[in-house]
Amino acid sequence: MATLVSVLQVVHILAAILMAWPFYALVAVNERGRLGPPLGNRLDTYLENVVRGRVIPCFVFQATVMGTGLALIFLHGLGLGALMEFPALGAKFVLLIVIALLLSYVHVRVQPRVDELFASASPGTPISSDVADAINALRLRRKRLASICLFCVLTMAMLGVQSWGGFPVWLTLVLLVALALFTYRAYRSTMPYGWA
Repeated sequence: MATLVSVLQVVHILAAILMAWPFYALVAVNERGRLGPPLGNRLDTYLENVVRGRVIPCFVFQATVMGTGLALIFLHGLGLGALMEFPALGAKFVLLIVIALLLSYVHVRVQPRVDELFASASPGTPISSDVADAINALRLRRKRLASICLFCVLTMAMLGVQSWGGFPVWLTLVLLVALALFTYRAYRSTMPYGWA
């Protein structure tokens, strides 16, 4: 059983790492933003294809994290009550649900509208300012939601470290502030020097 627990822990951690997509999405959209208008060129097609194409993998990684996390709880001889007994586990569970709901909203509501607006433009002609404004507003909403997802993923990773033995409350709060600052920085810039 120890081997199964070890394998599940590795799969759980790898899936969590692969959920870091919101960070790279923010870098990509910030790079696109630096280029400015016009909208509708091949770069926009590429960017939208990449963003749209990451939805299913994100759901798969989220399901993997959920499944392996619950399996680890059960293999430790605990039930779902552990989500209440261990606050870090419960918080991770809630944050995973939040991420799944935000991704679902983007997939069902935001992305189809962006696609419709791009499709409404005639090929080879500039996109009208009204359509460009609508696309930019939806992209901004998607970017904000990606930053919320990034903060949730980073918080889940921090809580994962303390799932079975918590940090002092003050340290958890300091780390949450640091994660929020990192997320804000990723939202605002391309972070050309990583942490620096």
